[in-house]
Amino acid sequence: MSFIFGGVRGHEDPELAAGNRRTRMHYARDVNDERALADDRPAIRRGRNWTWLAVAVVVMSVLAFAGSRGPQDVPLTADCDQPAIAVESSLVTAGQPLRFRLTGPDDVDYVMTLDGEPVRGDAGGTVAYTQTPAGPTFQLAQCLSPTLRLATPAGDGPRELAASRVAADGTTEQVTAVTVTVTGTR
Repeated sequence: MSFIFGGVRGHEDPELAAGNRRTRMHYARDVNDERALADDRPAIRRGRNWTWLAVAVVVMSVLAFAGSRGPQDVPLTADCDQPAIAVESSLVTAGQPLRFRLTGPDDVDYVMTLDGEPVRGDAGGTVAYTQTPAGPTFQLAQCLSPTLRLATPAGDGPRELAASRVAADGTTEQVTAVTVTVTGTR
């Protein structure tokens, strides 16, 4: 039994409760009160479900953050001598982004074309394009472009993604190309 002196009703001092319990058990052993001794089972500690909920929320947040970083760069080794294009996948669904990278010399203006038409890949504003009669041109930084994205056009079949060098007089020369196969809409 615990005493409440001016405290909040229902509040029990843990030290006082432990002292009362020890006294009760001492008397029960003295008189061999088996019923009182049998009722002295260890208290069942209830887990705090909110702790597990908090852990689950933290784990889900970390997983969501890790998944929200978006796709990684298309793997391509920088080559300052020989231009090349790498695509994320050679099989693309129409309307889905075609992700690609370009490598080659830094001091060259490049224009990208898809089936002969100039295109402008989106890299989140990290590429500066210059509008020319040949199409939007850009230069590479450290012989490698960031991962560029462009919408894949409708229509099944092979498509050619090409990079052309733009000369000072505005003429273009194709330096590399890759073929991707476009499949129907999902």
